[in-house]
Amino acid sequence: MEKIFPPGFFTIMVHLLIHLAAEAKLGGPVHYRWMYPIERFLMRLKDYVRNRAYPEGSIAEGYIAEECLTFCSRYLEGVETVFNRPQRNCDIIENADVYKFSSGGRVLGKVESVVLDQKSLAQAHRYVLLHSDIISESRRLVRLIEI
Repeated sequence: MEKIFPPGFFTIMVHLLIHLAAEAKLGGPVHYRWMYPIERFLMRLKDYVRNRAYPEGSIAEGYIAEECLTFCSRYLEGVETVFNRPQRNCDIIENADVYKFSSGGRVLGKVESVVLDQKSLAQAHRYVLLHSDIISESRRLVRLIEI
């Protein structure tokens, strides 16, 4: 490769690409060696440190305190906790079986109405008729009747 490409081409990122295929063969799928969840948990433990002179003791104390609060909050009545708080984005739609093309959600943010001209409306209607899985059975029956 050094005969084809100039020396300035070989940055660390190019060098990394050369070794990625070999790493994938050696290590297998990345989720078996992914450190993100472990690092995230260690960050939570590190946040428990209050006394830097005795970090292990304050980590243990903070962890026990959080476990106790979690256990107690599961059994509190009439107090909003993490476990009985309503969902922020509730996607339950009333009478969902009435609407054929229900998206299963609600609008978040500002609602804007768009009025289509006749050509765009016809194109959108045709797209829905040709690409919707809900009415594919009806399209198949219509083709059989036409034949």
